[in-house]
Amino acid sequence: MKKKIAILSAGPGLPEIVKKFGHSSEWISHILSSYNLSFDIREVYENNFGTYENIDGWIITGSKHSVYDNIDWIKSIQKFLFKLIKMKKPILGICFGHQLLAKVLGGNVMKNPLGWELGSYKVKLTKNGMNSFIFQDVDDNEIFYESHQDTVSELPPKSISLATTLKSNQAFQYGENVFGVQFHPEFSWEVTRKLMDIRINNGVRVDSTYLQKSSCGHKILHNFIHIIESR
Repeated sequence: MKKKIAILSAGPGLPEIVKKFGHSSEWISHILSSYNLSFDIREVYENNFGTYENIDGWIITGSKHSVYDNIDWIKSIQKFLFKLIKMKKPILGICFGHQLLAKVLGGNVMKNPLGWELGSYKVKLTKNGMNSFIFQDVDDNEIFYESHQDTVSELPPKSISLATTLKSNQAFQYGENVFGVQFHPEFSWEVTRKLMDIRINNGVRVDSTYLQKSSCGHKILHNFIHIIESR
């Protein structure tokens, strides 16, 4: 029987990226196409939340917005996620989704005083991260792709830090089913390079213009599906 995954799309994406590569929600479903899954993509930035019913797992995408923006749909999705977390369904938040989960659970999100993380970064796993199913088959100090200027400055109570960089928390877990990752497991090298070029041209300062290749980002998505299948 097919498992059903709801992808909560938190923005239309940059036009230059979407025109050339498509939308991040499409990348996620493509990466996971080898599984017996069906996908329900919901544009939450257009207030399309849908129902809670008949969904086996949830993925929240990145966004150009910040979780502290005074926007109606961002307020609404926080209420939606609060109820969803209580249902104990597997949830994976990516970038904005990571920050959103942290805020809903009582953590703090702010613009990072250390600046953007844009490009490729080594991610340091904590001891808990090394033992977490979401990082199965991922080594310490692996390269992941990043594109964000906000950070989870304070983790939610009762959550566990799984990974960090010098600039920010990179992953946390709450209970058995809720995972947030600050990096982008759905990004390709080509998408990240294009994003870097666009933002550098717009004046964003980066730590390095050299973009290392990541070979393990997709593993996070696969591991999340394995968590769902094990239930």
